[in-house]
Order: sequence, then C-alpha cells, then structure tokens
Amino acid sequence: MPYWIAENKKYTDISASALNSAEKAKIIAAARKSFNAYGPDWKKAYFDERSGGYYVVHRLHQFSRTGGGGAAELAVGEMLAKYNGKQVEFLPKSGGRNRADFQFDGMKWDVKLINTANTETIRKYIKNARKADCAIFYWDKESAKLEDLHSAVNKEMSRLSKENRVNEIPDIYYMQNGLLRLLWKK
Repeated sequence: MPYWIAENKKYTDISASALNSAEKAKIIAAARKSFNAYGPDWKKAYFDERSGGYYVVHRLHQFSRTGGGGAAELAVGEMLAKYNGKQVEFLPKSGGRNRADFQFDGMKWDVKLINTANTETIRKYIKNARKADCAIFYWDKESAKLEDLHSAVNKEMSRLSKENRVNEIPDIYYMQNGLLRLLWKK
C-alpha cells in the first residue's frame, strides 16, 4: 500500500487488510509450509501464490466418473483455493457413498453439479448431502439454476420443518463467478 494512503487513512476510504499489506508474505509462507507438509498419501495438486489457497487430493479419493461430478469437484476445489484462499483436502473415499468430498475451514463439504437438475433432483441432492456439514451446488452453464436451488431448499425446509428435522439439512452454498456464496444456514 502506498505510504500516503497508509498515513492518511482517515482521508481515504481504503483499509489495510492482511492481504494488501506486508502480512501477505507471512500468510503465503505459512500456507506454503502447510501445503508442503502433506505426506505421500496426498497429491499436492494446486497452490495459489496470490491467496495462499491450495488443494490436495488423498490417494484414496475417488472422483465420480458419471454426470460430470468429478470434474465439478475439481473445478470447485480450484475455485475455492484460487479465488477464496481456502485450503482444501479431497478426502479418502473407498467405495462408500456416505463420505463428504472434501474438507476446509474445519468442516466437511459435499459438491453437487446441477447443470441439468430440476427442483426435485436438487431436493434429492440436498437429502444426499446430509453426510456433510455443508453442500456446495455448482453449475457451469449459463442458466437460471439459482431459482431452482432456492425453490428446492424452500420445499425441503418446509417438508422437514413439519417433521421437526430442519437441523438435518446441511448449510447450503453455491459458487457464483468463482466465489463461494451462502444460501441457507442452520
């Protein structure tokens, strides 16, 4: 940050945060150290020098080969690292469908690709995502999927609130323009 802005903060509308100050180098160095500490069971797949975000893949992680699910997981993992500064670990999946896709920020996350999904399919995905703390819904085609996602969450909330089971729904996020956005939180 230029010294004349740093010394005159009360006259400018610019704040000095860790990512636009001298602290950035320390943050990146700590992230690089964490990234390099992963052992032989992990593939060190991506590190972003600007944000300190990265993703690593456990050797037992199985990317879905159907419906674009595995490609969506990879795309979301890279966006989380690159644009959101997250440190993402793709978790081991040895034949079980009851495991989350990855973890970061101390929570387990499931990714759902909804390019061609309708509201009812998205509701099924929400039910299936209960194995994780949070679900990320992703679409990579220009479409109005956010409306479908809102509708599915509202219908599922209504159904589960009648049964007093709303706490079973994971926190719902979606990716928009590379950024993680919250839609619904417990």
